[in-house]
Amino acid sequence: MSSDLSDIFFTGAQNPRHGCVMIGYVAQRPVYFEFDTPEIATSETRTTVYRNGKRAAAYFEWTMGTHMGLATIGGTKIPMSNLVAPGTSSNSRMFHTKDGRTLEWRKVAGFPGAYDVSAAPIARFSRFPRPRDTPVGPSHAILQCQFDDDELLLEAALALCLNRWIDQHGF
Repeated sequence: MSSDLSDIFFTGAQNPRHGCVMIGYVAQRPVYFEFDTPEIATSETRTTVYRNGKRAAAYFEWTMGTHMGLATIGGTKIPMSNLVAPGTSSNSRMFHTKDGRTLEWRKVAGFPGAYDVSAAPIARFSRFPRPRDTPVGPSHAILQCQFDDDELLLEAALALCLNRWIDQHGF
């Protein structure tokens, strides 16, 4: 990856779908995402993804509490499985962007919990072995990206959330 990277830090909970906050800058613009999944005693569970404060940018509708249902991104509903479709190799899962691109989150060999987007990485997610002091405070992971596209960032963050959830829970 080039040296012209934007850093987005993961703070809050390490649960990818609840309490996880992504905060940083892309091309000098502040970036903030928060994933909120209230624990309620029903078979339907909803994750709200807030962008730049309390503006809802996307939703995940989970069935039976933990199974993938529908994702709503903007006004478009798609199966959540479209964000983690089988990739071109056993260590990857693909997602399709709104503008028609097909990208993959791929596990990085030798780095547990690390992922790259596509063959020539345009983004890398890495977990820290323990919380680390960063410019935004204690963080447990970092997303480094070399693109300036708000919609791609949202779609990549949603797909990353699902990849991490699947890998943590063995689905």
